[in-house]
Amino acid sequence: MYEELRVNSEESDAIDSFNKFRYRGFDYFYQDEYDGAIKNMEKALDAIETYIPINIKFTLVNLSHRLLFLGLKNELLLQLGISYRKSGFCFKAKEIFERLIHFTEDFRVGDFLGFEEMILGYYPISRNELLSTLWSEIGLIYKDLKLYNKALNAFYKSTHTSSIKTSIMYLEISYLNPWLEIAYLHEQLGDFKEAKSAKKQFKKTNKLIRKKDRKKDRRRLRWVYR
Repeated sequence: MYEELRVNSEESDAIDSFNKFRYRGFDYFYQDEYDGAIKNMEKALDAIETYIPINIKFTLVNLSHRLLFLGLKNELLLQLGISYRKSGFCFKAKEIFERLIHFTEDFRVGDFLGFEEMILGYYPISRNELLSTLWSEIGLIYKDLKLYNKALNAFYKSTHTSSIKTSIMYLEISYLNPWLEIAYLHEQLGDFKEAKSAKKQFKKTNKLIRKKDRKKDRRRLRWVYR
C-alpha cells in the first residue's frame, strides 16, 4: 500500500507544475481570457503526461495517484475544450470532446482492479456528468455552425444520462438542462410540435432541479446545526 502511494522526485515536480498551470488556467477562464486559459491548461497537460503514462490501464505502481490525476486530466481537458469553443476554434474543441467520449467508452467497466466505475478515472467528474457536458458542448458547436440536425442529435444524447447537474471541482457550470436548446433547434427546423414538447420537458426538468436544490439545502442545514 505504502509503495503504491509513493512518488518519486520527477513525478512530484510534474504534479507541482500541473497544479501551478491548472490554477492559472482557471483564473484566466473565469476572467473570460481564453487565450491565457488555453496556454496554461496546455502547459498543465504537458506536465501531467510525465505522471500518467499512456498505458495507464496496465500501470500498477502508484495506481491510486495515477487514477486520481487521470480524472483531473479529464476535467482539465473538458475546460480546455470549452475554452477553444469560446475562442472560436470549434473543430479543435470538438476533437477534444470526442476524445473524452472515447475515453469513457474504453473505461466502461463495472470494476477494474478493485475500483468502482464511478471513481475509475473520472474523479472529480462522474461518468454521467462528463458525458452530459460533452454532448451538450458538441451540440453547441453544431448549433453555431448551423448544423441543426447534428446539434439536435448531440443535445438528445446529453439527456440520456441520469445526471442533470454538472458540478466540476473548479469549473462551476450550472444545472445542465439542454431541453431549451432542443426546443430552439426544433423551431429552426420548423418542427413546432416537437419544440413545444421540448419546452414542456424543460419546465419539468427545472422543477426536478429546484426540488434537488431544496433537498440539498436541507441536508446542508442539518449538517451545520448538528
